[in-house]
Amino acid sequence: MPQKVIIIGAGIAGLSTGCYLQMNGFETEIHEMHNLPGGLCTSWIRQGYTIDGCIHWLVGSRPGNSLYDAWNELVDMKKLNIYNHEIYYLIEDGTGNSIRFYNNIDKLEKSC
Repeated sequence: MPQKVIIIGAGIAGLSTGCYLQMNGFETEIHEMHNLPGGLCTSWIRQGYTIDGCIHWLVGSRPGNSLYDAWNELVDMKKLNIYNHEIYYLIEDGTGNSIRFYNNIDKLEKSC
């Protein structure tokens, strides 16, 4: 009978831990207090704004990157559509002020 591991939290760390444990012969049980898995990789609405806490930048998503092989153990990376948006992150306050973090380092520098 395989050893059983209880994992608290179905975020990316808990889900990955469960996968690796099962790959190594352990039985796993993942408990999550939210009704959906994903941890911070979800979104919610607050005061009319959608707060997107999901992954905006997946380190290692390009083949040849040292982390690509690690991701590929858990997900078939070739089947993912990776979109490189112009703006990496946008923060707005309630008065119309905003700051944008661009993926292009030259554009980011010019905007500062």
